[in-house]
Amino acid sequence: MSDPPASGTGARNVGAILVAAGRSRRMGFDKIFRPLTTRSALELCLERVSAFPRLSEIAVVVARQRLEDAHRLLSPLALPVPIRIVAGGEERQDSVVAGLETLSPRSEFALVHDAARPFATVELMEAIFTVAQREGAAACGNPSSDTVKEADEQGKVVATLDRRRVWNVQTPQVFRRELLQEAYRRLRESGKIATDDAAAVEAIGHPVRLVAYSGFNGKMTRPEDWELARQLLLGKRVL
Repeated sequence: MSDPPASGTGARNVGAILVAAGRSRRMGFDKIFRPLTTRSALELCLERVSAFPRLSEIAVVVARQRLEDAHRLLSPLALPVPIRIVAGGEERQDSVVAGLETLSPRSEFALVHDAARPFATVELMEAIFTVAQREGAAACGNPSSDTVKEADEQGKVVATLDRRRVWNVQTPQVFRRELLQEAYRRLRESGKIATDDAAAVEAIGHPVRLVAYSGFNGKMTRPEDWELARQLLLGKRVL
C-alpha cells in the first residue's frame, strides 16, 4: 500500500497522540483500561480518533507498567492507521513529548487527545484541525456559563473574573507539530510545568484559538464521571 500524500486538501498529515498514562488518583481504579461497556475508554477513544480521515498515525502513550496490558488489549484491533504504544513520563507533558517523538515527519500536525474523554467526534476533530491549519494552534472548549472566582489556598475569594472571557478548555487540541515540539523543548529548559498543551504553546508567545463545542465531551475524573460515561454509552441515560 502506498503512503498517503503529505500535504494538500484531504491529506493524511495529522499524527495523533492519545494520552493514557495518568494514575487515576481521584478515580480509585484505572479509568482507561477498565471496561465501560464491553470495551474500555482506551479502545473507544482509539476507534473514534482513528476514524478522523486526515490521520496518518497514532501514538498511544500509557504508563510504563501498563505497556504489556496495552499491547494485549490493542493488538487485536483492526484500525485504518498504524499505532505505536509508548511509555509515558512522570508528568502529562512528558507523556505528550514521548508521543511527539514517535511521529513521522509526514505528520505536519499533532492532534493531542486525553483517553479519559471517550466522546470526541470526527466532526469536532475536523473543526479544530481546520482552525489549526490556518492559525497553527487550536483547542476545543466552551465559554463558561458559571460565575468564576479566583481564590487563595484557604478558599477565600481573591477576585471575580469576567465570565465572558473565561473558557473551559478540553481536548482534542491540534498544533503544527514543529510548533508543539519547540514549545515543549523550551518548557523543559525552563523547568516549568504546563497543565495542557495549549498552555505550553502560549508560553512561547504563540496564540491559541479556542473552538467552541456544545456537544458532550466530558472527562472521566471521578467515579461519578465514569458511571455517567458508562450509562451514556449503554443508552441508559441521555443529556
